[in-house]
Amino acid sequence: MAVWDDWKWDFWIPGEEPIPQEAKTERKISLCTTCMNRLNNLMITLPKNIMDNQDYPNVEFVLLDYNSTDMLENWVRDYMMHHIENGVLVYAKTTEPPFYTMSHSRNVAFKVATGDIVNNVDADNFTGPGFANTLNRMAEIRPTKAAFSKGKRMMHGRIGFYKDEFIELGGYDEDLVSYGFDDHNLLYRAMATGCKLMWWGYWARIYSERIPTPRSEKIRNMENKNRRETEQMNKDITFDKLDRKQFVVNQDRHWGKATVVKNFKEEIVL
Repeated sequence: MAVWDDWKWDFWIPGEEPIPQEAKTERKISLCTTCMNRLNNLMITLPKNIMDNQDYPNVEFVLLDYNSTDMLENWVRDYMMHHIENGVLVYAKTTEPPFYTMSHSRNVAFKVATGDIVNNVDADNFTGPGFANTLNRMAEIRPTKAAFSKGKRMMHGRIGFYKDEFIELGGYDEDLVSYGFDDHNLLYRAMATGCKLMWWGYWARIYSERIPTPRSEKIRNMENKNRRETEQMNKDITFDKLDRKQFVVNQDRHWGKATVVKNFKEEIVL
């Protein structure tokens, strides 16, 4: 097995190459959240995240309601419609999945997104002030072949890519099920194909705040609730494919497949 944690990673070092104060290109950035029965978190984080990124005009928030049964749809109708109407929020709902799957749900959300950069934001995460603006200025340094992450180990559901490069990688590996290692899998494959890690963890205190969420809550909606078992299984799948240099995944399937209703009115078949 390759020792991937000891592999030579290509990092962007902020002190050696500072980001520009202003970017020449205003890329569209999609901050994507998938949610199955996490309304208690989302009603705190989503309004705050929208407010904290008002300084960047070309941002969209994509909320994928992954068959929630906790009144998420009603909350969006009652409190978030003005954000949908002004184009800041995209609400997409699918009623198909019986259980929450990280890889599939994120593939669906990233497919719905229309940004040049797609970035996952877990339901219990606060982006921090100016996160989208910072991503865009970081992209100015690396306009292609980039992975935007807090680090290579501690990602906390916050990882981003240029959307076309995400598609080229085959998205998240849908062989990975239930809890664990999905972000690592995607980042390792991206780095193996020449992506440079754009390390926003340099500003970790600003951009890493989140609501403390018990593991029991994170796995509550998954089919297999043995997180240690599923995480190890996903690691084994990951390292086996990396050793075989299988960096592009999902080639034998229609990945990110779903039927969603966008903004309560438009049915989209992905």
